Amino acid sequence: MSVTIKYQTSKESLSQVNHFKEIPESATFIWCDFNNPSDEENEMLQSYFNFNQLEIDDTINGTPRAKYKIYNTYQYIAFHSVDSQYTGDKVLNLYIKDNMLITYHHKHFEVLQEVEQYISSHYESDLDASDVILYILDKVVDTYFELIYDIENKVYELEDRETHGSSTKEIMDDVFKIRSKIIKLKRIIYPMRELVDNMKESSQLLVDDKNHMYIQHIDDHMIKQENIINLSQEMTEEIRDNYSSYSYYKMNSIMQILTLVSVVFLPLTLITGIYGMNFSNMPELQWHYGYYIVLAIMLAISIGSIFYFKKEKWF
Repeated sequence: MSVTIKYQTSKESLSQVNHFKEIPESATFIWCDFNNPSDEENEMLQSYFNFNQLEIDDTINGTPRAKYKIYNTYQYIAFHSVDSQYTGDKVLNLYIKDNMLITYHHKHFEVLQEVEQYISSHYESDLDASDVILYILDKVVDTYFELIYDIENKVYELEDRETHGSSTKEIMDDVFKIRSKIIKLKRIIYPMRELVDNMKESSQLLVDDKNHMYIQHIDDHMIKQENIINLSQEMTEEIRDNYSSYSYYKMNSIMQILTLVSVVFLPLTLITGIYGMNFSNMPELQWHYGYYIVLAIMLAISIGSIFYFKKEKWF
């Protein structure tokens, strides 16, 4: 069964039951987790809880955006996370109804097991759904750090490679790969930051000072993540611009050298072209030292051109 039901009382830590009927009246907190549920279990979600049908449809069939909504009898939240291979985001849907928390997800969320273990090992008699929501949010946000630090390290490695010299194609390929990862992360982190801002304004979710302090702690983490992402993006832009400028400079240098070579050989080509014409009346052809004189003139023109270019600092 992919639906797990657990509860906690003021005297007992989390315990698991097989059905809602087995939950005692003394339960102060109830957690129902739908992990990639079947059609029958989806039907139970729709029939057992009186949630908005549109939200249920998005939860079961769609990929809702990161959001926080307050209804008359319950609250709905959607968290987004991403796996370490950047293959796409995954959604964790959460409903808060009285003292009950319902989590629904099609993909595995390791953070839920981590939160469950934490709750079991750190018993709190006054634990409520808001506390668990914030525990889960904190774990989800912290998973971003692994990906963000990976991007940051790659950017610094790229900068080091730029200093020591690497092929332009390799550098530019890596820059575009990193920027692609940054864009994918920003698509998740920015909406989540907006979600956290909305949660900070909710008096129904944040019921005490502890909740307010905790979400501020989470917000601080997201600010740090945004700063690292923005800095990494700026650094990749600078590296890309540096290599584009360097490539343009190298191309100009090559064109300058080719132009100077052409200028040096232009008069030589003219001379050889003149004496390559098959006219019978060309007196210089009868000179005994004519060949050597022409070579000397061509050599003098070449040396003079190079000396002039050097003086003008054209190369």
